[in-house]
Amino acid sequence: MLTEFALLTALTLNEDERKGLRDKIDEWVESFLPKLERESTREEKCRLIDSVERHEFENKFNAQDWRFFNFVGKKGLLFDGDKKKLTEFKATSFQKKILLRNPALSDVFIGRSEIMEETGEWKLDKTLKEKKISEGGEALILNQKFGETVMAVRVQAFDPFLFTKKSGADKIKWKTHLISDFRKATDENRINDSLIDKIVPIHENVIQNFVNVEIYEEEEEDCLGWLTVMEKCEKMNLREKLKEEVLDLRERKKIAIGIQAGFRYLESVKIFNSDRKLSNFLLIGDVAKICDFGLVTSIGEGFRKLGYTRRGAKYLNLTSDGL
Repeated sequence: MLTEFALLTALTLNEDERKGLRDKIDEWVESFLPKLERESTREEKCRLIDSVERHEFENKFNAQDWRFFNFVGKKGLLFDGDKKKLTEFKATSFQKKILLRNPALSDVFIGRSEIMEETGEWKLDKTLKEKKISEGGEALILNQKFGETVMAVRVQAFDPFLFTKKSGADKIKWKTHLISDFRKATDENRINDSLIDKIVPIHENVIQNFVNVEIYEEEEEDCLGWLTVMEKCEKMNLREKLKEEVLDLRERKKIAIGIQAGFRYLESVKIFNSDRKLSNFLLIGDVAKICDFGLVTSIGEGFRKLGYTRRGAKYLNLTSDGL
């Protein structure tokens, strides 16, 4: 009999199967979260700046034009480089809590460029160190076995204090999304208003996310991070592979054709990659996988919920005809 984890990669499940798998993933999340710990060199002001970057403004162009903000009472105000007001927005419960703890951050201009460089590191126990694939200031990639299948798990913190001792882990919630909750994005259904929130990218040359867990503050207004279960690729990215190993012409040609096919598919569903460096391509054998998705013009919730695109107007492509 199949276990719930055996259904992890299934594109289609019935309601009972999805519930069983979601319950199993939620049990794993509950046991996995306490094992995660990192340090952050950023301060509360940095958290506030990051939270504004995650905001979804009604006028999307304000996301690229703003340079300063301040909070007055229960609302935030955005300003351009000349401190001319662009718009105002309702403060989230997350922002209100930061301001309540730090009154000096209220009613003052805070610049977008004032965010500090993050130099904190992940603090992993021996078991997690052995499972580590790669590590960065914001994200950590680990091997994780689900049933009989080894997957990669991406741990990503959008809020600097998430997974730190300052985060208040007992006050977070999460929402678990499965690939079987959605359908494959195509250039036809991505313009269908009734389907736009129900589609996700599925392509041989695009890294496949099977589960994405959105981590929220307790009022569920602001997504603070992700736990993403995805297909496991080779440890070396394409840049490292080309540097360390000799690939013959046939292998190079297949990889190049695959990358081109992946980009064409992503562009057809309005995901435009803005950072096409070799380190953003992973491999399973000689099959290339695009793993960084850049900016998007589509505002479908499926891309966000399954961990392909970040929430916030900052991550929208505002120059394309698709928006």
